[in-house]
Amino acid sequence: MIPLKLEKLLKGRTVEQNRVEYKEGWNPNDIIHTICAFANDFSNVNGGYLVIGIQAEEGLPILPPKGLSRNTLDSVQQEIFQYCNMITPRYIPRIEVVDYKNTGTFLIYLWCSAGDSGPYQASVDVYAQKGTKKDKRMYYWIRPASLTVAADRDEIAELFDKFNSVPFDDRINRKATIQDIRRGYLEDFLRDSKSSLVDEINESSLEDLLVSLEVANETDTELSIRNIGVLMFTERPDKFIPGAQIDLVKFNTEEAEGSDDFFEKTFYGPIWKQVRDVLDYINTNIIEEKVVKIQGQAESERYVNYPYNALEEAIVNAVFHKSYREPEPVEIRIYVDCIRIINFPGVEKHISLEKFKTGKGRARKYRNRRIGELFKEIDLSEKQGTGITKILRELKKNGSPEPFFDMDEDRSYLETTIFIRDGFNQPSMSEKVSKKVSEIIPDRVVSRDGAHIDLIGEKTTFLMESTIFTDLEKNRLNRLIQYMIKFQSISSAKAANILDIQQKTASRLLAKAEKNDLFESEGRTKNKIYRLKRVS
Repeated sequence: MIPLKLEKLLKGRTVEQNRVEYKEGWNPNDIIHTICAFANDFSNVNGGYLVIGIQAEEGLPILPPKGLSRNTLDSVQQEIFQYCNMITPRYIPRIEVVDYKNTGTFLIYLWCSAGDSGPYQASVDVYAQKGTKKDKRMYYWIRPASLTVAADRDEIAELFDKFNSVPFDDRINRKATIQDIRRGYLEDFLRDSKSSLVDEINESSLEDLLVSLEVANETDTELSIRNIGVLMFTERPDKFIPGAQIDLVKFNTEEAEGSDDFFEKTFYGPIWKQVRDVLDYINTNIIEEKVVKIQGQAESERYVNYPYNALEEAIVNAVFHKSYREPEPVEIRIYVDCIRIINFPGVEKHISLEKFKTGKGRARKYRNRRIGELFKEIDLSEKQGTGITKILRELKKNGSPEPFFDMDEDRSYLETTIFIRDGFNQPSMSEKVSKKVSEIIPDRVVSRDGAHIDLIGEKTTFLMESTIFTDLEKNRLNRLIQYMIKFQSISSAKAANILDIQQKTASRLLAKAEKNDLFESEGRTKNKIYRLKRVS
């Protein structure tokens, strides 16, 4: 349903006339251009309304309307959806059939709110009469006043600036309404943040609080909720923004993905509550302290398997930097010897991985500026760009190994691995794996084609002694090496089958091995083949 009733619109006192277009009949080209223009919202008036079945004079409706034939209503609606598919990127307005004053005079009423994914363009002809050639030239359509026109070069540049300047979390969510906002979450947040709005909680309406916090916009019909409002104050943000959740899996054995012994949990609710809930779970169920008596020393040495502050920062970073345009949730995978936090996508391509590892890389533009602002209010985020530095500091303070950061070539994900503190598990798994590797892999082997590949040398030694690879990864790499000795090469799909893990997990492991000179590859993406790297 369109919030603004058509009768109110026709009175002409609710909405500016430049935001309303009346069409006597169904003209696909003109109407699609107008829809495209309202979606582009060049004048920042929050889109507009379009009524089919009414004549207009000087922008005002001529009443009573002539209406549309009842027999054409379904076909016109279907064609509107059909031709809207030709708008790039795809844009669909809200559509409603209205019986004018219950007189049997039918109108098609469209609400074209400002789009979020533009700028939008459409061809000159989305429809061509028989015997005429279709003009397929694409234009960005705008309404600088009350007419729909093709944007010129300067106006196109302005359109791109307009859409690029608004981060996803600050854009309007067309699915959510004020009824989806939970006042209790909002009040908890305000009290936690010690906001000045706390003093106004009892006297202010929910609408006023949302507008004051700048998570909603006032419109001529009803409150428009921004994505940041959905993420922060709805019960299930994932229903409006797919992937707005945290998926956790804890493996209880060394076999990990190949075992049935694991625990899964998905954390829902406002994203700030998700973070706190998952951290509470980790603090209660995962983090352990160890006290070691040092001979000749009065005070015992105390350390934990995983420092809480490092994990907190890594998880906050994942939630903060995740692209909420993508339906992939933040993943936390807890193994016997490490914790992996995965978010999609990775860091910007202009930031080198080496700079990122040291905390020196800086993003040109933050994906979710508003999330960062509100997280900072409740002490979930420090100064932008300081997260990696804090992780490194907290790990060093605990005597833990440095973290490992991994991304694929396309920067489609970022995987942050926090390793268990050395000496926490006795006997150490690394010792077991090293022994196993040295027992299984000979100094020299012969592949099926008779070619000699030196496996023991520096590469095998590196694998056994490496702190880059977890014990679980060493076990897996050992199995893959055995296969590659026999069959020369391996794909990510085959590796996933051998290890009984997801293909994306296998791809990350293979890429990591290649990055550390154990393997080499040829081909791209899904067709990539890996081989043992020869020792020169």
